Amino acid sequence: MTSLPKIAAITLLLGASLLARAHHSVPVNFDTSGSNTITGTLVAAKWVNPHSQLQVEVTNADGEKQVWLIEMNAKNTINRIGKTMGFTFDDFVVGETITVQGWPGRNDRSIYFRSCILASGQEIVWQSRLDPNLSKIDN
Repeated sequence: MTSLPKIAAITLLLGASLLARAHHSVPVNFDTSGSNTITGTLVAAKWVNPHSQLQVEVTNADGEKQVWLIEMNAKNTINRIGKTMGFTFDDFVVGETITVQGWPGRNDRSIYFRSCILASGQEIVWQSRLDPNLSKIDN
């Protein structure tokens, strides 16, 4: 194999591996049979595709602050379906207290968003085709 085809093959493989890492099935990284709830300060909100993310700073039992990663659906999906559920990105205010419930991550301090209560008292329950106990919404 000459140098140019080798470089092309390596580039193709690296590109494919990066794409594979970028999007993943929820059950691969989260235990959809479990549940976890945290309360803390929303320190960041990243509305992106393929998975949006919140970062919530939680004070643990020892008084130490820890940042939890809350993974969510894609920005496009949240924008489209969130409106029908009565919320928008602007409802998530950095610096305010938020309580998040969701599927525990297979990595420490991570949750897949299922519901939350915002500082305003607004409750958001995300309905998904992965959750057999909630109404089905095509997302």
